[in-house]
Amino acid sequence: MRLSGLAPIKAIAAAAAIVLATAAATFYAVGDRSTSALQPRSQPSLPRSPRPVPGIGVIRETTDSWQAASSYRSYSALIVGLALARDAAREPGRSLVYFSGTDINTRWNTGVPYVEARRHGWLLKDRAGNLLVNRSYPSNYIADVGNPAYQQAWLDNVSRILERNGNDGVFLDDVIVDLEPLAGTEAAKYPTTRQWANAQLSFVRTVGDGLRAEGYYVLVNAAAYIRGSVAANDGSGTLAWWRELAPHVNGLADEYYQETSNGSDTLRSNGSAWYQAWSGWQHLMATTQSLGKDFFGVTYGPAGDARRMSYGKASFLLDWDGGGGAFLYQPTDRQDPWNGAWTRDLGKPEAPKRRVGVAWLRKYSDGIVLVNPDPSRSQRLDLGRSYRSPDGTSVSRLTLAPTTGLILPILR
Repeated sequence: MRLSGLAPIKAIAAAAAIVLATAAATFYAVGDRSTSALQPRSQPSLPRSPRPVPGIGVIRETTDSWQAASSYRSYSALIVGLALARDAAREPGRSLVYFSGTDINTRWNTGVPYVEARRHGWLLKDRAGNLLVNRSYPSNYIADVGNPAYQQAWLDNVSRILERNGNDGVFLDDVIVDLEPLAGTEAAKYPTTRQWANAQLSFVRTVGDGLRAEGYYVLVNAAAYIRGSVAANDGSGTLAWWRELAPHVNGLADEYYQETSNGSDTLRSNGSAWYQAWSGWQHLMATTQSLGKDFFGVTYGPAGDARRMSYGKASFLLDWDGGGGAFLYQPTDRQDPWNGAWTRDLGKPEAPKRRVGVAWLRKYSDGIVLVNPDPSRSQRLDLGRSYRSPDGTSVSRLTLAPTTGLILPILR
């Protein structure tokens, strides 16, 4: 996880078509990218709520990042590094402390200290007898997640930490279906993808069920990337993995929500290319909620990137059940993430999402959310009433550009 070489998609010209919706009094037309369209705007000065806003969360890893932001009372979920556990516990939102079962860091505690893990032989090796490390973070060794003694030690240690600091639960990182992409090879003890997955599932079952029995909340950042697998590109592999994990957790997190994880952070759109598949990845949210679990989506980008943060949050609001879960926008420079382009509260969902041409819309008690996941075509919409546009003016008809989301409050 980032908590620890593609160019942007090019526009494809399309012929314009005009259609009249028959199921509702919404007029729409499809055009090319050149159509003048309403764009999201950065709104860092949006007043901060004195109480947690449902559906938004924040990630703060270090003391410096914590001091770079403020008004943590406005977030319904706070995911923090261990050094910030007590600070987060004082806030009204749910405080979740970052841990990992797969990784054992040499400098800080991910659940079981490195010295303890090495003494007990809980560090995995490759076939040549070398200790395995996380290729992205070489100070992270790979734990023997399937070892019952390791699982119990992790559970005991983390339970004590949560009780001591008064936190609500954990954010468990790197719950992966295959070790090879992380470590460069499979472990000698778990030489196949399925054997590793079974060990990982055993770990989540033990610690997840154990923490939940004590009243703690368990959120896992779980991915199912298997090199060369088509299912790794469209979200179906992750969906299958989540179904296995769901009975033992409270929430499931999709890191790089509706963007690629290859370093380019390309926004996903509809299409069959590996960097597209917006609909497939969006299906994770509805399925997670149908299983009675909370969905969390984490999107990365520059501070103030209104298009990116609006697209992520608007996609989240299309399928959110109005209960638990949250969207989190994490600035890549670790600056204050608060911005009205994604933190604005629209209240509760009033109806299911509805497709209008190539776009989607959904009405909330205090506004409307619009998403156009098409890679090349704009969408004209008649909203049926007046809403406040990102620049503060009234809008009832608009054009929504490709790969764009808007969060519009009702104009009262």
